[in-house]
Amino acid sequence: MAGDDDFRFPPTMRLKKKNEFIRVFREGATWKGNCFALHVLPRTGGVLPRTGDEFPKDGGPRLGMVVPRRVGSAVERNRIKRKLREAFRKTAHRLPAVDLVIRPNAVCKEVPEETIARTLGKAVKTALENVKER
Repeated sequence: MAGDDDFRFPPTMRLKKKNEFIRVFREGATWKGNCFALHVLPRTGGVLPRTGDEFPKDGGPRLGMVVPRRVGSAVERNRIKRKLREAFRKTAHRLPAVDLVIRPNAVCKEVPEETIARTLGKAVKTALENVKER
């Protein structure tokens, strides 16, 4: 894969802590499509409530995934996560500094990665417009 070195997915681009997921779910906007639901929260800086951790405001987008068991077996869930990570990795350079949580459903198994990548970019844009309207 020549040229893919520019589009890495380092640990700094991942949501890891429970508090980060909770904040996106509570304060972010939601977009629902036929393949996945997307929760988006723009990163503005400041301090996380309850923990006192710094909330990073700079850098690129960060991704978290929640894949429920009803989507399929462990093998199918991991395959969907790989597909979503790859789609995010390829579109991350065009996204603003936001925290994203993706909740895929079973339909996502059949959808090609390229379609997911296109949908992800449009979904983030639409969800951010909903955040601004609040």
